[in-house]
Amino acid sequence: MKKIVLGVCGSVAAIESPKVARELVKKGFGVECVMSKAAKKIIHPDILEWASGNRVITRLTGEVEHVRLCGVDGEASLLLICPATANTISKIACGIDDTPVTTLATTAIGSGIPVTIVPAMHLSMYKNPFVSANIKRLKENGIRVMEPRIEENKAKMASVDEVVDAVLKWI
Repeated sequence: MKKIVLGVCGSVAAIESPKVARELVKKGFGVECVMSKAAKKIIHPDILEWASGNRVITRLTGEVEHVRLCGVDGEASLLLICPATANTISKIACGIDDTPVTTLATTAIGSGIPVTIVPAMHLSMYKNPFVSANIKRLKENGIRVMEPRIEENKAKMASVDEVVDAVLKWI
């Protein structure tokens, strides 16, 4: 069974992450979730544990979860960061890994594990030239970035179905 690591960041779109996890499990994937501290202010880790069937990583420990999942010969077939905030996108583009999600991204990128990012933020943040440059930098380095839906002055996360369909196509 292929394993997907679902990274969840502190966008209000995090409320969609349990649905993404459930749909991926229904499609036969193993799913392990990792959350940033900001994401825990929006949804509780217990809902992701229910959705994935696995304990949720909310902090890195001596178990070196990032290496087990996304290190060289790691268990993950894909790191899916959904939703991804401007903050997390920019940190990843600059090699900063100060949250569980960004540390798994740094490890996955360094190990050659595919990474897909699903942005969700206010439109003004998405249009910020520095954020745009960071998204471009990620794409130039082989990271897949799903385009958001632009509605109501927001760059909204791609739909659950679009995210799942993309994973099925790319894995």
